[in-house]
Amino acid sequence: MTGRERDWTNILFLLVTPVIGLGGTALYASLHGVAWWEPLLFLTLYLAVGLAVGSGYHRCFAHRAFECHRGVETAFLVLGALAMEYSALRWVRDHRAHHRFLDTDLDPHNIGRGAAWAHLLWLFHKGPADDGFENVPDLRANPRVLWQHRWFLPLSLGLGLGIPTLVGALLGRPLGGLLWGGFLRIVLVHQATFSVNSLAHLWGSRPYSLAHSARDNAFVAFFTLGEGYHNFHHTFPSDYRYGVRWYQWDPNKWLIRALEAAGLAWNLRATPSSAIDEARLSVLENTAGARPAVS
Repeated sequence: MTGRERDWTNILFLLVTPVIGLGGTALYASLHGVAWWEPLLFLTLYLAVGLAVGSGYHRCFAHRAFECHRGVETAFLVLGALAMEYSALRWVRDHRAHHRFLDTDLDPHNIGRGAAWAHLLWLFHKGPADDGFENVPDLRANPRVLWQHRWFLPLSLGLGLGIPTLVGALLGRPLGGLLWGGFLRIVLVHQATFSVNSLAHLWGSRPYSLAHSARDNAFVAFFTLGEGYHNFHHTFPSDYRYGVRWYQWDPNKWLIRALEAAGLAWNLRATPSSAIDEARLSVLENTAGARPAVS
């Protein structure tokens, strides 16, 4: 027992949307086939929303890893709302608490309570900090963030379900648009995000630090557009890169660089190579020291 009040809105939403998104889409496809544009609509919105959460909610707002033009901030906030993972204000509040209290009982999705808790069950309960935003004073001073927080439900529901339905209506299959671009996309974006809290704290490598549970997990990184390089992120949280190696899949990193090239982002924060190499060497030394001597 958590001792916390259950959040029935979250419980119903997170239990019903997979039924509609997975079951409803499969049933619709079996009865009416799949139009060529439906998977494309799903993929387009999945990428747009995933980048808004990863680059906007996470790297820009939560960690101040870079600064960007007000128009870019607004785009992050509007598209991020479509994820239906709370407003940026609340998302960042919970995420900063996760970093501050990592792997303790004050961590909102502490992996020490099990994979199911970290992945989903923590959202079934109202947290102890539900009535305050003391750890996000910078965002409380941002009028665009406050606007999104105030209008979060109309944005998330109206646009998140309305846009794909409208696209579907224009192409003669409104229900197909709603299911593929709306509910299925919402469910899979949720599961990708949740997997960072669960899978990326359970499985993967720890090349940069052994002091916390976060892992670099390339599988999670693929579906979260780079967010799965979690050991690096928790070791160097202010870095705008998570897949720091050139070959690592991190579209969020590439988007931020593209925005910088276009003059729409600046002050990108990157950890010096010497500090990264030192962290890797420390882990190698500690790992080698933990192995039994070979006679």
